[in-house]
Amino acid sequence: MSKSDEAARRARVPLPSQPTAAASEEFARTSNRLTVHDYLPRTFHDGTGAPGKCEWSSHVRVDLSLEEAGALAWVLIDTIMAVRFGPAAHLYAEWRRNTLAGTRIAAPLDRVIGAFVEPVFGLPGSAKSDDHLHGHVGEWLWHLLTKDNPAVRVQPDPKGDITDAGGDGFSIYEAGTGDLRFRLWESKKNTGTGSLTASLNKAYAQLDDEGQRYVAKIVGTFSGVSSDTSKDVMALVTELPAAWVQGDEVVGAGVMLATHQHLPATPFAGMAGKLPLLNKPGQLRGLAASISCYVEIATMVRSYAWTAL
Repeated sequence: MSKSDEAARRARVPLPSQPTAAASEEFARTSNRLTVHDYLPRTFHDGTGAPGKCEWSSHVRVDLSLEEAGALAWVLIDTIMAVRFGPAAHLYAEWRRNTLAGTRIAAPLDRVIGAFVEPVFGLPGSAKSDDHLHGHVGEWLWHLLTKDNPAVRVQPDPKGDITDAGGDGFSIYEAGTGDLRFRLWESKKNTGTGSLTASLNKAYAQLDDEGQRYVAKIVGTFSGVSSDTSKDVMALVTELPAAWVQGDEVVGAGVMLATHQHLPATPFAGMAGKLPLLNKPGQLRGLAASISCYVEIATMVRSYAWTAL
């Protein structure tokens, strides 16, 4: 069986009827599996750092049970909605209580809470596109799989509106030397049978063509997205526009790939050739999540967001 045939086969294997939000929350809580790492084990493929080499890691699951898939979907949507409500914790609590009870929020509060759901998921009867849904879930997987690294100093939550024209994310982190580094991330999903390489090439091209603009936007809005305005962080941020255009060692690029397809042995092999300025050790990073029921999990994420509406 070819890789494309295998990808198509995996795409055609649906999960049985999905569990309720309450059942998924209970599974996650009683099994004490409350983070995405509890469902998506990590494998490092770094080896020895070298100029022009993309170091990468993968999270592969082809055997999630229905209960595990539902619980992962719940962990994702519960985290996403807590962030979306921001300081309006009472509204998040109302959404969560009704979602787990399986009850509808009464008017006019349903419109209030729906306004926090709609920008990324749409509303029942008026959904945002599946393409946007799958991409948004991929961005959150990247964020939740990387943000708890102790080296990370700054990594804002994914953008709150899927039509935002900026980059998908960035990290400021401490290198092994203790020096601060910046990485601009681009996230791509592939939920069809098309080439993974083609999806990755789009990410590389976007970083190459739009990276300077993305960096400028990050610098200009930094104080609004980060609570860390320490002297060393701000010194790095002010350097970023000039550093990016030169490919300076303080900047780097990362690409996230979320898919249901089988991963090739070296999915990010073409990254260095597409981003030639970033040719110093550690400047290129890849992250791949291959989950056989990725589409079904994304659909459950949206379903749980809508349960109380």
